[in-house]
Amino acid sequence: MRTSPEIIRQIDAAGAREAESPAVADDEAVGDGEQNTVVNLGRLAWLGTVGACLIAVLILVIEGYYGYAGVTFAVAVAAFINLL
Repeated sequence: MRTSPEIIRQIDAAGAREAESPAVADDEAVGDGEQNTVVNLGRLAWLGTVGACLIAVLILVIEGYYGYAGVTFAVAVAAFINLL
């Protein structure tokens, strides 16, 4: 497939406009600074643990294993405390 000269000119013009646009500096934050916080890997792991435990609690309650569901819920609460 051949490319027409008009398409090539359009692509070149778009690239020139892109090169002329000012780039955002690295130190500039997008949006509110309090909303753009870093989530470290440890906090993300505890959040995943809480989520997995709550899903397991739901499944255990549906299946009628109330004792195991209670213990799993206690583990979820303990993991949630680590998030505070």
